Amino acid sequence: MFFNLYIVDMKLFFMLISLLFGISVSAQQSIKIGDIKNNIVMGPLAGNRDLAFGIKNILEEVIQEKGYDLDPQSQKILTIDILYFDVKSTSMQLAVYGNTVEVTEIIAQGKLLLDGKELKTVVVKGQAKSISTATLIIDSGGKFSQTNVSSALKKLCEQLIEKLKL
Repeated sequence: MFFNLYIVDMKLFFMLISLLFGISVSAQQSIKIGDIKNNIVMGPLAGNRDLAFGIKNILEEVIQEKGYDLDPQSQKILTIDILYFDVKSTSMQLAVYGNTVEVTEIIAQGKLLLDGKELKTVVVKGQAKSISTATLIIDSGGKFSQTNVSSALKKLCEQLIEKLKL
């Protein structure tokens, strides 16, 4: 009888310890995404709010993939300033054969704040490369590839989280 009561007490004790440990771990890893500002001054995406909104969505996804919780009440805040966005294109053409390499590049500054005080600031660059080969030359009109932009943004967000060590 005493042995059964001892086992029940031990189970209850370990359950409470694991519950408290789980709560303390999740409370330490919560973060709030603050302002995302588009500070690009030249080009078609200068001041574009959609780019800032897109970065916020991708950043939320990457933060959750890395095991952090998003909490609007968190004292730990991540803010981002988008500094640069461009697509660099290099092409080679030989008769009817064409080879085009496009590199989508995004540079942003991330700041980690705790209770309104700046803990760390980093500047990171996200890149995505696209290589296309064709036997006919077709003008794409200099538009951005949505796939490359999304890939570059995800790489940028991953680097921000890694360098800031949330």
